[in-house]
Order: sequence, then structure tokens, then C-alpha cells
Amino acid sequence: MGIWSFYFIIKIILFYTGYINFHFFVNTAFALALIFSNASPRLLQIRKWLAPPIGILIFYFDSQLPPLRNVIPKISQLLDFSFQYYIELLTRIVNWEVLAALLVLYIVYHFLSKKLRMSTIAVIAIMSTLLPLRANMLPVIYDADGQIIGLPSDIELTESLDGFFIEELDRTAFNRSQKANGTPFDILVINVCSLAWDDLKYIKEENNPLFKRFAYLFTNFNSASSYSGPSIIRLLRASHGQQDQRDLYKPAVDGSLLFNNLNKTGYQVQLALNHDGKFDNLLKEIRNEGGMSAPLFDNTQTTPYLKGFDGSQVYDDYSVLSNWWDARMKSPNERVALFYNTISLHDGNRALDGSKLENSVETYSRRTQKLLSDLDRFYTKVNNSGRQVVIVFIPEHGAAIRRNKNEIVGMREIPSPNVTNVPVGIMFTSKTDTPVKTHLIEHPTSYLATSDLLSKFVSKPPFGSAAPTSETYLKNIPATRFVAENEDAVIMKFGSSYYFRSNDINWNIFDAND
Repeated sequence: MGIWSFYFIIKIILFYTGYINFHFFVNTAFALALIFSNASPRLLQIRKWLAPPIGILIFYFDSQLPPLRNVIPKISQLLDFSFQYYIELLTRIVNWEVLAALLVLYIVYHFLSKKLRMSTIAVIAIMSTLLPLRANMLPVIYDADGQIIGLPSDIELTESLDGFFIEELDRTAFNRSQKANGTPFDILVINVCSLAWDDLKYIKEENNPLFKRFAYLFTNFNSASSYSGPSIIRLLRASHGQQDQRDLYKPAVDGSLLFNNLNKTGYQVQLALNHDGKFDNLLKEIRNEGGMSAPLFDNTQTTPYLKGFDGSQVYDDYSVLSNWWDARMKSPNERVALFYNTISLHDGNRALDGSKLENSVETYSRRTQKLLSDLDRFYTKVNNSGRQVVIVFIPEHGAAIRRNKNEIVGMREIPSPNVTNVPVGIMFTSKTDTPVKTHLIEHPTSYLATSDLLSKFVSKPPFGSAAPTSETYLKNIPATRFVAENEDAVIMKFGSSYYFRSNDINWNIFDAND
């Protein structure tokens, strides 16, 4: 087997430390092909040339990287990345500490190979993966009485997931027959790309001054996806229970479209972005899957702020929102509902001058501070106008800015709680300077809760002396169990633990802290 023994030994080490998977039959077949020597010189020569690319493909297959069947269809998107972003991603993939460790291990391997049959050791290491050794590494689960209980079976977990989606089919949260009455007010939904609680804690911004303006703060809100398109579609379809990932690109369920429902109650729907919406056909998805037919607000008259990961311009959030508000104040519409999406925090965004001194990870904290400051400044402007407004702050997903062993920084291939548990808050304009009392919503929620609150606000406006109490609005807020998905991955909370399934194969317990 020669040097390939080192290949398998390294993979086994990575497997037992939790960095990669190990597909036994594929790797065993490859190892047997490498061991077999009773072949013609021509076949051996062919094997010599084929082995390296096959070994790389199998290593990729065992890794936590996205399946090639997901990557290949997105090659056209990858080609849209800027050159600087390619370089940045390369520096993340190449881990110098790991390379140094591999060098040390190879030196050890080289000396041991002179005294030991490393091929035999490699084969034994491969066979060891059949033993239930890793099961002992899984956390022990206890019941309410402190007694150890067994891990759920694949069948139990799959049935639980299927049952979840069946239950969600019958859940709704918007009174479509009502008409907006009472004091007119606007609704602004500000949808932020790449901001989760885990990101905020990592950059120490979880107590940012903007959050003190929130009358309601969701601390356990699941965005249900780690990708922008699916997350936005779920938000725009918030009036219906959570859909299976596979149903997101099918026609929307009747009554599920949040802004269509607001329109029927008397709101004029408007749409604004701080980008062009072209990457991955995002604007097209907003229109086709989210039911947003409103004209797009012209953001090109505002201040460019960043050069996007795809080379496009990203506009200053305060400038876009401020210009939109100026236009809104001149319009005769009694009630307006705005959907605003910002990508200021998106991975790969860079300074307009193309600075090569910092990458997007290093600037994430500064960009977050600016975004939150811009929104705080915008709130002040809206508040000073004297108009009554409900502002919903709701991120799409996190940035995965904290390094962990499950995936590369910023990639978000795994819809873990660290990525999908996002800070959602609701603000009200007020003419007084009275400090806001923030009501925490701590039970597991998702988009249905947002639709429920907005429906209640439309029915009974949260302004004036006749406004209901916060307790009235918060009564029976829909809870939603944690289920988050991407195209080939799902993470579900079952009991007190999270479980991960990729490519519809089998379930594994998932530690979000790794």
C-alpha cells in the first residue's frame, strides 16, 4: 500500500476526533484495490495514475463539505464570486495548524515505517471503524429522574421529523378576513443577512444599544435554514406552518403569504434592498416564491458602502432606508408595509477601495456595529417624524463567524442552532423618551409567531391609550419545535439533544458547541 497507509491512518485519526466521516465500504474497496498487486504492469500503471484523484474524491466524500451534487449545479454562482473572495476562501480552507500537525505525523510515520508494517496497521485501523468505539464518545442522555436512557433509533427520529411536517400543514397565524382599523400605522420588516445570537456573542455585541429599543425580543427564534433564499421564502410565507425544504419552491399554500395578507387588510406593500438582488436570482425568488410583486425601490440614488462578494455594489443601509422613508412620507397611503433586505453582513463583502489588508471575517464586527448603528439612527428619524410604526428586525440566518470543527468559517452548510438561532425583535415608535420595557419570548418559535403578532397588531393597534397590554399580544404565541434544513441536511431537536442527518442516510447526535 506504501504511502497510502499514511492516507488511511490520517483519515482514521480525523474520524475518531470527529472532523470527518468514514464510509467503511467505499474506503475498504479503495484500500483493497491499492493492496492488490497480482496484476499486469499496465493495470498497475493505470492504478498509479487513477489512485490520487480517486483518493481525493473519497476524502471529499468523507468530509463535512457539501456533496458534489450540490456544488456542481452552483458552479455558475461560484463563478460570480470576486477574485478577492476566492483568495479569502482559500485561506480558510488551508489550515496551517493542521498542515503542521500532518507534517509532524508524517515524520513519525516515516521513522515507524522502517520498523513496522504500516499497511497492516492501516488495515487494522480501517477495520476498527466497525467497532462501536465512537458510541462511547457520544454524550449520555438522562431522563427527568436522572436515569440513563437509550439514544433514539433512526426510525424514531425519522417518524418524529415526518410528524412535525404533518402537524405544520394545519397551522396558520393570520386573520385574513380582518380589516385594518383604528390608528393607522406602518409595518417595516427589516430582514438582515448573516446575524445569529452566536455571532453577536462572539463579537460581544449581544447587548448592542439597538436591542434596548425592542419591546419584544425573541431569544429562541429558529430561522429554519442557513441559506438566504429559503430563509426569505419562509419569512414571506410566515402565515402558515413550517414547510419541508422540498416544498419551498412549489406554489405557496393559500393564505401563507404574509405581505399578501397584509395587503388584503389595507396595507400597500413595498419592497427595498440595499443590493441588486441578482446573485442566485434572489430578487426573482422574492417575487415568485414570496409573492412580492411590488416595484423595487430605487437604491441607486443612495451611497455605495461596500463591494459585494460577487463584485456588485452594496448600498449604505441608513441611506437606503432614509431615502425610502422620505418618499414614504410624501405618499398619501394611510398604511404601508415594507419588506427590506440587507446583505451588509454577507460573507466576502469588502471595502470599496478593495483593501487587501483585511478579509470579511476580520471586518465582520465593524460591519455589524455599523449596521446596528444605522438601524438605530433610522429608528430615531422615523420616531421623530411623529408617525406610528412597527419595525420588525429579523435576520435570515447567522454568519457562522465562530470557527468550529464541523465546517469552514462562513460556509453555513450545516443548519445548526448556532446559525439558525437568530435575534428577532419588534420596535414601536413613541413620542416619549420613556425607557422601553423589553418582553422576552424565550420558548422555541419561528416565523409563525411573527405572523401571529402582526395579525394581532393589525386587529388592535399597539398605539394610543386604548392599545392592549403586551401580555394580551403575547398570549398563545405559536411555539415551533426546532427543525432546520438545507438541501441535503437537516438538524432536529429531539428531547434535549440535537440530531443531524445528511443525504437522507442516517441520524447522528450533533453537538452545536464543537
